[in-house]
Amino acid sequence: MTMTTQDRALARRIHACLLGGAIGDALGADLEFCSLQMIRPRLYPGMDLPDHQGIRGAITDDTQMTLFTAEGLIRAAVRWHQRGVCDPASVVHHALLRWLATQTERPKMAVDDAGLIGDQRLHARRAPGTTCLISLLAATGFGEPARNNSKGCGTIMRVAPVAFVAPQSIRDLAISTSALTHGQRTGQEAAAAWALILRAIADGAGVEAAARDQIGHHGGEVQVAILRALQAPRDGKAETVEILGGGWTAEEALSIALYACLCARNFEEGLRIAVTHGGDSDSTGAIAGNALGLLFSDQVLAHRWARQVECADLVERLSRDLALAMSGHMSSLEPSYPGW
Repeated sequence: MTMTTQDRALARRIHACLLGGAIGDALGADLEFCSLQMIRPRLYPGMDLPDHQGIRGAITDDTQMTLFTAEGLIRAAVRWHQRGVCDPASVVHHALLRWLATQTERPKMAVDDAGLIGDQRLHARRAPGTTCLISLLAATGFGEPARNNSKGCGTIMRVAPVAFVAPQSIRDLAISTSALTHGQRTGQEAAAAWALILRAIADGAGVEAAARDQIGHHGGEVQVAILRALQAPRDGKAETVEILGGGWTAEEALSIALYACLCARNFEEGLRIAVTHGGDSDSTGAIAGNALGLLFSDQVLAHRWARQVECADLVERLSRDLALAMSGHMSSLEPSYPGW
């Protein structure tokens, strides 16, 4: 398919966003649960991406689920342009169930075997979140919300592709796709706030302005998380990051990722801030990486880590196809997705 100049520009933004997230995920993958004393010696200038489970630059469930979310949005957009009707949350749910099938689990509903599910690299089980697994295993209908009270960071670590749908749809789609696995409103609204911040940055806003625009539009816990990041000392110290939480809940992950972006003078520095804390370092690295990729697009696309991160080719392909799907220029799912 021929890409227009606008398609190429959008694909580049999406690529920088998703690639930044994958790199942040890989940087933090082996740091989760580690103390600051353990983390600091492992992050040094000129380092390569670390090994995780014996693979250099290995991604975790955070990036896996992000890619499947993107795949779901691509399918949904193509169906909308073909038929004029589609429930995107249901299509994303189907995509996440295909991810579930890669994790040696069996969904209650039948899923097809086309697309990303056919890539064996994505069948690696990298400590997937329990809430995501349980919720997807329990689903008996596409689009069915999860029945739990969780606000874990599993809502926000996969939301980046939603930032590139039609602006008026971002909030609702972020909430409805988050609700597929997490039933607590705070987790859903944190994902929506982050998707809207990402979109604002992609459209040229500064990170602080993008964050301040979200104040007053979300629930109390999410608003507090944004304000805490905005008001924290801009020293980038790990001790300051840890005051914001461990990143286990969605609003804590939002706060840490936002803070890292506010402090960052470049892509690599921002990621180091995002992962240097004794909590969920791969998730905060992935979430911050999505925004840092947009803030420092030239840096992330040319960075040595871009050549080391696992599944970089999939990230690039999905970015291109998501751009085409969002613009309406992907009339069918051939040839990238044979059998759809």
